Amino acid sequence: MRKAVLIAGLLMVLSFASAKSYFGVFTGYPEAIGVQYTMDSGMRLSLGLPIFGGFGVAGSVDMILGSGDLGVENMDLSYYYGAGASAFFVSIPYLGSDIGANAHGLGGLEWMIPNTNFGLFWEAQLGIEFGSITGFGPFFGGRFGLNFH
Repeated sequence: MRKAVLIAGLLMVLSFASAKSYFGVFTGYPEAIGVQYTMDSGMRLSLGLPIFGGFGVAGSVDMILGSGDLGVENMDLSYYYGAGASAFFVSIPYLGSDIGANAHGLGGLEWMIPNTNFGLFWEAQLGIEFGSITGFGPFFGGRFGLNFH
């Protein structure tokens, strides 16, 4: 089932591809593995499998509000920042189900690999979260992945 959800998400991402938009794959928290699609408007949609184990799905909608070149000589290194929201559902055998959502700010770095259309990125997320089991609290998330420009 996990493979079917991931393949469906990847096909959805690929179907939206255009010249300025791009997609990527990532690992991190709250999604253990996922796919993302960033539109040329800066809106990013993500779908992944939650890190908690069991069966579940996690998704997010983010808006990249700004970006720029870091000006590092001989390196195509850039930064970006934005805000977004994520939601997840997970069902863990013998432990029950949890559903939750968060609102977060984000900041990241992307290094374009020389002579390719691939960008390696790292992103940190900070915000507030509500879970049906954990209640309200701080949210710390992040991603590490590869964008295909």
